[in-house]
Amino acid sequence: MSDITVTVNEKFNNGYTLVLIAAVCYGIQPFFAHFIYADGANTLGVLIARFSIAIILMLTLLKMRGIKLPRGRLLVQSLLIGIGYAGAGLGYYSASQSASVSLAIILMFSFPAFVTLYSIIWLKEKATKTKVGSMLLALCGVFLATDGQLHGDVSGIAWALFAALSYGSAIVYGSHHTQPQDPLASAGAILLGGLLTFIMVGLVQTVTLPQSINGWSAMVGLAFICTILPIVTFISGSPKIGAADASTLSSLEPIVAVLVAVSLIGESVSLRMAAGGVLVISAAYLLSRQQSS
Repeated sequence: MSDITVTVNEKFNNGYTLVLIAAVCYGIQPFFAHFIYADGANTLGVLIARFSIAIILMLTLLKMRGIKLPRGRLLVQSLLIGIGYAGAGLGYYSASQSASVSLAIILMFSFPAFVTLYSIIWLKEKATKTKVGSMLLALCGVFLATDGQLHGDVSGIAWALFAALSYGSAIVYGSHHTQPQDPLASAGAILLGGLLTFIMVGLVQTVTLPQSINGWSAMVGLAFICTILPIVTFISGSPKIGAADASTLSSLEPIVAVLVAVSLIGESVSLRMAAGGVLVISAAYLLSRQQSS
């Protein structure tokens, strides 16, 4: 009996470790992006190169494991989710350029408020006190983070909110319309959907790629450490601990990203912005905890 308990605890703890690794890997995106931008790349160039490298690595992994991409309806659904993630990436990276990394992160992580509002109004989910309170908490956090007014970097704020809406839409669609047969195969199709979206945008906008080996080295790091590695670790770890605990641990991501922006990139965070970030992350935490009750 004790051996069984030890085995269960080990799997549970390993699940926590894997999800934490995913959150940290996602959170250090600003570090690699800083060097890539400094090497002359623009936002669309960063995203196209990142997803191109990531999809090559993912397809190689799938080939090694004998896993095929989904087909038919599931492929279309995964590609649509990829479009939502592409919108989130485009909004987040554009906001990071025109506003600040810290503000972009805080506003993007207000997406649970949009998901909750949509679920209550259109999906007719029960409007519990926790859901409504968390949504209001997140919106108050957004108000604080933007100093309560849309002046200055209006485009940066708009891009960050667009990222939150896109990310939330992808989550809602993925939660209610898809049932992936293999998480890794679905992840590959999602990456493909994102890449195709960026390529389509690149047909009408300028694409500037890194100009030296330093920029491309950072790009490989962004694709592997901040894309493939967190996808694999999250998919491997979240089933062991449950969606609620996995989403709670994922709240570490914006904290890591802000710390990277402040300590390595030299950004400053105002007291109002920090307070707004705390409210937004707290709202996400409360929502995720309710799912486990």
